[in-house]
Amino acid sequence: MHFYTSLRFGAFATLFWLLAQLAQAQTPTYVVSGTVVDARTGEGVPFSSVALVGRSVGVTSDDKGVFTLKTTRLTDSLYVSSMGFGIKRFALDKTKLNQVLLLKLPPAGRVLQEVVVRAGENPAWGILRNVRKNIDKNDRRRIRAYEYDSYSKTAVSLTHISDKLRSNPLIKKVMAAMDKKDSVTDDLGRKMMPLMMTESVSRYFYRESPERKHEDIVKTRLKGMDIVEPEILSQFVGGNALSYNFYQNYLRVLGKDFASPVGADWKGWYSMYLADTTKIGDFVCYEIQFDPKNKQDLVFTGKMYIDTTTFALTMIEAKVGAEANLNYVRRMEIEQELEPALDSAGNKIGWMPVSMRTTAEVYGVGKNSVGAMLQQTTRNSGFLLNQPKPLSYYDRTVSVADTAKSNTTALEELEGDDKQAALADEAYWANARKKLGGMDSLSTNDRKAQGLIDTLRAVPIVRTTEILTRIATTGWYRRGPVDWGPYPYAVAVNNIEGLRLRAGFRTNGNFSKSMVFRAYTAYGTGDARFKGGAELDFILSRRKWTIMGARASYDLDRLGFTPELINGNKIFQAFSRFGKYQGGFYNNQQEIYVRTEPLKGVMLTATLGDRTFVPTFPFHYRVNPEMDDNSPTRPDFTDSYWSVEARLARQETYVMDGNERIPVATKRTPVLWIKYQRGQRILGGDFIYHRFSFRAFQTLKFGKMGRSSYVLQAGYIPSRLPAPLLFPHTGNPTFFFAPNTFNRMQFYEFVSDRFMSLHWQHNFDGVLFNRIPLIKKLNWRLWGNADVLWGSRQPRSRQVDSPRPVPSGQPSTVFGVLNPDIPYIEAGYGISNIFKFLRIQAVHRLNYLTPGTDRFIIKGAVEFSF
Repeated sequence: MHFYTSLRFGAFATLFWLLAQLAQAQTPTYVVSGTVVDARTGEGVPFSSVALVGRSVGVTSDDKGVFTLKTTRLTDSLYVSSMGFGIKRFALDKTKLNQVLLLKLPPAGRVLQEVVVRAGENPAWGILRNVRKNIDKNDRRRIRAYEYDSYSKTAVSLTHISDKLRSNPLIKKVMAAMDKKDSVTDDLGRKMMPLMMTESVSRYFYRESPERKHEDIVKTRLKGMDIVEPEILSQFVGGNALSYNFYQNYLRVLGKDFASPVGADWKGWYSMYLADTTKIGDFVCYEIQFDPKNKQDLVFTGKMYIDTTTFALTMIEAKVGAEANLNYVRRMEIEQELEPALDSAGNKIGWMPVSMRTTAEVYGVGKNSVGAMLQQTTRNSGFLLNQPKPLSYYDRTVSVADTAKSNTTALEELEGDDKQAALADEAYWANARKKLGGMDSLSTNDRKAQGLIDTLRAVPIVRTTEILTRIATTGWYRRGPVDWGPYPYAVAVNNIEGLRLRAGFRTNGNFSKSMVFRAYTAYGTGDARFKGGAELDFILSRRKWTIMGARASYDLDRLGFTPELINGNKIFQAFSRFGKYQGGFYNNQQEIYVRTEPLKGVMLTATLGDRTFVPTFPFHYRVNPEMDDNSPTRPDFTDSYWSVEARLARQETYVMDGNERIPVATKRTPVLWIKYQRGQRILGGDFIYHRFSFRAFQTLKFGKMGRSSYVLQAGYIPSRLPAPLLFPHTGNPTFFFAPNTFNRMQFYEFVSDRFMSLHWQHNFDGVLFNRIPLIKKLNWRLWGNADVLWGSRQPRSRQVDSPRPVPSGQPSTVFGVLNPDIPYIEAGYGISNIFKFLRIQAVHRLNYLTPGTDRFIIKGAVEFSF
């Protein structure tokens, strides 16, 4: 997981600790009663099924259609069904403890299609086979292009706090303020403290070939804790942030692959039961209940409704149980309703999701942790089919309109134009809720929650908490137009710099939308040197993401820690400044560059620069290697160069954080990077050379067996250069396990002028441990890894090395060379999710075992994941 993402998880736990509310009130009992009648005749429908939507709670009416349902977990609606009648949904008022309803059921009037059931076979299986057989007709991915409007509502609330935390003096201040307002309860009757509520209106676009997606966030409204930039949040709460396609074999939920109950391997994951034939809207449907064969697996439990004529999925209620191998999630529920999409001739060409509801309840670690609930509801409408936009329209995955953000300041606090704008906003939202949100727009409880949020933010300690949480989750402290940080790099201790202190800043979108200035300064008490750097970027185009910039820095760097060799591993880079600083050198570097994305996912960069190399370790090289030992030697050099590089990530998605573009996911297609660098004697350079580099990484899914990821790298330098300008391979002799490095190799043990390496990791998740008694209760996850390196250094290049001692009398550092016929190999295995955050990995070095080389080590790592 990304470094800052890991920090965010712990920070939110801290937030929940500081922002708890009153103890749980006595759980109320809701009573829903009434009569189920025939919509045509008005006569009672005997023995009909009455159930809460999304809950396994229901009753059967008596012989006159009368029923009484009691529950402590009230949802927003009922499903009512009976043989010979359709199924219908009726709204409930969650604010009432008692309500009496007259429920009118329409008759079922459609003929069932043929289902082949083999002798001795579960009757649900024949239906599921037909679902798979008709996927090409029903899956929305078959539609050439579509677009639609979305209204989405998201709420985040605290639901639970321990007695110990409730007694904290800071918590009591929050509780005292909240106690003056009407409370809001969840479906279990527990008091909740709302933290955040958002609404958004967007237009979603999809193109099938080539596959492209785009969402325009038209309007957003945020009330709540100011811990995330509204621009970032709006890109995650659009109408399709939690849109799932159950026709896929696996669904990506909370970073995990869950097997779909209508996926290709449904029989291997689920037990299926044909419960009834009912009517949903205009469609007569089979009701099929599904349960996991192994509750620890990443699967769902629930029920789905299959249209009897087209075998299309019309509705599904899928739940994730507490037994699943999933951290921090006590329960998660997904409800989705679908309707057929019609082409211009009125033919059904796929089924589109018209309504989606997702609820997730999250808990921390330990008995004193708090619980939080996230609820998102989305309603889609205004479908337009088979009118694809030009490819360039999909260049940005998500875009937020400049006028998207709504003012949430109270009207009585505004005057003049600000008040008129706020009134226009209110009119817009009233219309959007009526036309797009319908029954899923703001409820009475939602409006109460908004009032509680205003009360919460008025408490001074909450404002302080917002600031601290922002720092913890982003690494930066925002003060007007400037962000100060990032804090993970503020302090380090090593044998060269002693105590290193660093401070830096960057400008944000409040300063300029077209210019970014970054700078930092650092000082080491050991070497008594000031370091620092500055960078200035001009954003020429946001749509094509074109940037022109310049940077200059003077700092202590380390061999092998180039961006292409450490794979952007920021946490590894941060911790590398601690301890013994092997392979260090002082680097005075200047660069100018241009970066652009002419096509979505194709990033091109051109750079001109120079740098110096002044080592902190004993090193000399031959200036004239053809003279052998008669050649003069020197320790330092100047490298002047220009380079061009291309990065291909066709399905990568990202979000915009002001002027920063943050990659979020790369799907499952490989990300490719290639670079050519040319050394020149311009600007005082000492060498002329060619340097070629390549990198590819990808995540692969293997169904039940988990998922793998790999990083493939290669490099080639045909020129004769000192070892520091070649490819020093990234070792990791620390006790921290770092993926995509060589964890049993020293920092610069080997250097090559041509190489290829493969770093491979496989996460078995719980596929093995989930089936071992006792062990499966621990939710441990098994890992395997292998790291292989082929490399060599030509004899002509090795002539540059000087074996003579340096002037101080110390022997000159000699870099190891790999045998081109024998690859360097490491292999490992480990267990993660120990105490939900610890990973232990054993690593074996299988060859190049010189005297004193450690063959085996056990390393640790901290990982936060669901």
